[in-house]
Amino acid sequence: MEVHFTKHTKERMAERAISEKRILVALKKPTRVLKDDGRYLIKKLYKKKGKPRLLLIAIERTKQAMTVITVIDTSKVRKYL
Repeated sequence: MEVHFTKHTKERMAERAISEKRILVALKKPTRVLKDDGRYLIKKLYKKKGKPRLLLIAIERTKQAMTVITVIDTSKVRKYL
C-alpha cells in the first residue's frame, strides 16, 4: 500500500526530527490504533535515548493508499497512550 505525506506532515517531520522510516515502522507495527469517521490515529511506543516516547500519527486511508495528515512525538506517554 502506498503512503503519501502531506506538505503539513513533511513540515512537522522536519520540525520535530521524525524520520520517514520511523513513521513507516509505526504504520506497520502500531502499539494502538483508534478509528473515527474514516480517519485513524496510530500510536507507536518507542524509546529515544533510553526514555519512552510516543509517536502519534493521524492518517486517512483508502483502498489504494494511506495519507499521513500529521505527526507528533511526545514524552507524555501515559497521557496519550
